[in-house]
Amino acid sequence: MERNKSSLTNEKISRKFGNQFDLVNYAIKLAENMIKTGRDARVRTESQNRALQVLAEIAENKDRFDEIVNPIDLSSNHSGSQANSKAESAKKMSKKSI
Repeated sequence: MERNKSSLTNEKISRKFGNQFDLVNYAIKLAENMIKTGRDARVRTESQNRALQVLAEIAENKDRFDEIVNPIDLSSNHSGSQANSKAESAKKMSKKSI
């Protein structure tokens, strides 16, 4: 059975890292950078899956971090902050009526 030379293998990628945890941690940071900068994958893949694109970049030594010009806060929950401000407004109004 002939192997496709461009296929991703665990052995090929994990050679670059001390352990699987380091590989996964690095891949997550690279994927976050890809999303925050809005860039496309630097390698051609048939998959639209970001995880596979990141692993392909690592395997082909095309993994590098881009500068984030306008950072996007992925951790903020805008709906929660709106609910909190509504609750605070209601408290202020109830204090005024007393």
